[in-house]
Amino acid sequence: MKKNRIVLAAAILFVVAGTAFTAENALYLFIPTTGATMTTKLDHPWVNRGDLWKVLMFRSLFLPDPTLTTVSSDLASSYRISSDGLTYTITMKKGPTWHDGTPVTADDVIFSVQTALKAAQVNAIYTGVFSHIIGAADYISGKTSSLSGLTANGDVVTMKLDTKVGNAINVLGQFAIMPKHLLKDVNPLEFQNASFWTHPVGNGMYKLQEFNPGNYAVFVPYEKYDGPKPKIPKIILTAMTDPISAAQAGKLDLYNTNATDQISELKKIKGFTSYPVDITFYRYFVINIKDENGVPNKAMADVRIRKALMYAIDFKALAEGLYPGLARQIYTGVPTSFSAYDKDAEQYNYNPERAKQLLKEANFDFSKTLRLRFYYGDQTSINFMTAVAQYLAQVGIKTDVQKFQGDATTELYKVKDYDIALKGLSAFGFEEWYGEYASDNSNFINIMGKDGYFDLKVNELRATTDPTKRAQILLDLQRLEQKYLYKLPIYTMQNIFFVNTAKVKTTGVFGNPWFNWDYKFADWELK
Repeated sequence: MKKNRIVLAAAILFVVAGTAFTAENALYLFIPTTGATMTTKLDHPWVNRGDLWKVLMFRSLFLPDPTLTTVSSDLASSYRISSDGLTYTITMKKGPTWHDGTPVTADDVIFSVQTALKAAQVNAIYTGVFSHIIGAADYISGKTSSLSGLTANGDVVTMKLDTKVGNAINVLGQFAIMPKHLLKDVNPLEFQNASFWTHPVGNGMYKLQEFNPGNYAVFVPYEKYDGPKPKIPKIILTAMTDPISAAQAGKLDLYNTNATDQISELKKIKGFTSYPVDITFYRYFVINIKDENGVPNKAMADVRIRKALMYAIDFKALAEGLYPGLARQIYTGVPTSFSAYDKDAEQYNYNPERAKQLLKEANFDFSKTLRLRFYYGDQTSINFMTAVAQYLAQVGIKTDVQKFQGDATTELYKVKDYDIALKGLSAFGFEEWYGEYASDNSNFINIMGKDGYFDLKVNELRATTDPTKRAQILLDLQRLEQKYLYKLPIYTMQNIFFVNTAKVKTTGVFGNPWFNWDYKFADWELK
């Protein structure tokens, strides 16, 4: 379905704080007006580290390259790992400051890690490392007031783990350090709701100049930034209905997407150049199976019902029709093109009769209406969910399809008004996909329970770097995955960056848009 686009003449001129900015002297970024993001506050970076404004406003100890495979120094000047792989000694740089002029210290690192361990909203790649710091269990339970295995001595941070974690440094390259002096009195469970996010103070290349909730945010270079100085004088994050209207109005210069309707329209706009990026981006269904106390959702508790859903939907046809050239069907968290893929895995090819048989065996209650939810606002996702509902109707399942009204994290793990929800994940590695099954994942235990079936193998994966051993662990995890079917894998998808190259000169090198990596932004300039 093609949307009607209306471009207002007023969009040519954007007024901020009494000053008129044209498209020529600012880089424009886009954020949709759907959901709760930016309506009252800016989003925090501990769930999704990506978004260019977060990368430029907040720093981590290390800065990864675009492939996320190597890191360079950022807030840390150096590090060393003990021979047993359990002790990390990290030396902080002297000089970096918060945007209010306060020095960034090792105490900020200690505070940030401790807060993240208790935060209600935090990416599992962080807790997957931090939960292995010695004393973490006692700290999380409240038995102690600090982490015994995480200490600071002047500019030196020492982190002691109870087991090896192979990607710890790379994960620390993603983790945004927060200002202790401004957030120390905030309840970690309410970290994402703190008033701090109405005007956050960062430590990166750009600082927030103005935030107009629901409309825009303006970022300008931080004059005391200790790295290379940027050439772009302003970055303006605008809230609009959709990116096509924003681009047509001159309010969009950089955008990433895997929605085919958006890709098609952006390719038509003069001056825009596309940069495909191959990443491990998953589209999958999460199931509201049981809560953190193990209380089941009776509609979805039987694994045969969940398996029936996979057979009832022709995912191959949907990929070809809605995501041509972008989507590849998967059956486990390891894509079929990887050598570690379990070649004996069950492949859920379209088989409505098999779906009906499984539903009958599970005594599925056909009088019940399953709640299907999604948070993507693009037309392709809407079409996908509409088609899913139609496929389910063909095997006798009634559905109620709606888009989430609030932010995805709250809707998925707190409100939980759904049986099946479409989700995306740009994975940092297989540890992140399989880490969602682990009982240390503070979000997913709210919809999967805390049974611990995957914990042993997930922890082995986190600790192992040897390729042969990892392949065997991944094989074991795939078998567990298909046994329990807590998540329903659908696709991995390519992502595309669009740049208004008629206006903006970049390095032309792009990485995973959901993570922190070196954009070489100081080399970007407006033409």
